[in-house]
Amino acid sequence: MSEPPSSHGSFEDLPQAKIERNWKTYAIWIAPIIAAGLAAWFIYSNVVQGGPTIHIYFDNAAGLQQGNSLLKYRGTQIGEVKEIKLTKDHGQVEVAVSLDASGAGIAREGSRFWIVKPEVGAEEIRGLRTIVSGDYITVDPGNGKPQTRFQGLAEAPVVAPPETLRIVLFAERVGSLKKLSPVFYRGIQVGEVFNVDLGHKSQAIDITVDIRRHYAPLVRMNSKFWNAGGIHANISLSGLNIGAQSAETLISGGIDFATPDTTEKQAPPGTAFRLYDKPDDAWLGMSPVIELDQTHSAALLPANTAK
Repeated sequence: MSEPPSSHGSFEDLPQAKIERNWKTYAIWIAPIIAAGLAAWFIYSNVVQGGPTIHIYFDNAAGLQQGNSLLKYRGTQIGEVKEIKLTKDHGQVEVAVSLDASGAGIAREGSRFWIVKPEVGAEEIRGLRTIVSGDYITVDPGNGKPQTRFQGLAEAPVVAPPETLRIVLFAERVGSLKKLSPVFYRGIQVGEVFNVDLGHKSQAIDITVDIRRHYAPLVRMNSKFWNAGGIHANISLSGLNIGAQSAETLISGGIDFATPDTTEKQAPPGTAFRLYDKPDDAWLGMSPVIELDQTHSAALLPANTAK
């Protein structure tokens, strides 16, 4: 049985809606898609690529800048300072550092952190880049269990670089010696002072010295060290002779040493020597034959002279 015709006519007679799609239809989705993409990127960079956040406590964090200062290891950025604030008791400064994934391994017990600042010496200026880029934090990694809170050091720890021989000199007084004071052998600088401090019993001055690895064979168990800083005066038949090791030692002090002969073995790291105020005349005439690494010496020459 057929349906009766509608009084308003058939469906075909009704107007049909026309749907058109243009760029405005899709434009409203661009902002949400971009926001979702940025959120995914932040999650990936901070969770997947990022490392943990560690907290380092310093007595003084002068020079560090929140959101700008870096944590570096071997000259490579491995983290960034995210927050700097006083502790609740106002006794220290808490520095929160967000680690990169590559630096996550340093968040371990035994790691030591300190702030690198420019150091001015008579021979050179260390950390010159920090004048432009700002102070930064560096680390001597530990190998203990995972840890996120550390006590920062006031200065760099006494850690011997692998390319140096570290020895200790003890003296009754420090004189003009200080960090970066040069160490000479027959007038050639072969090392420098790393640190000057009181001995553990406060009865002598401990002077930590780094001898460059190339010159390490010069230091024997019978070597003699003396203070080369200041002005030396000698009275002889020819009159009064006044002199100094160099203009550099007048400013920052210096150390000189000599080795009597090669009958004694080479000094191992950590060997302690007495630092004399002045040399005996016999020490100044010492000139033993001591072989150095000629390969290293050749590497220091210009390309057109090295053989």
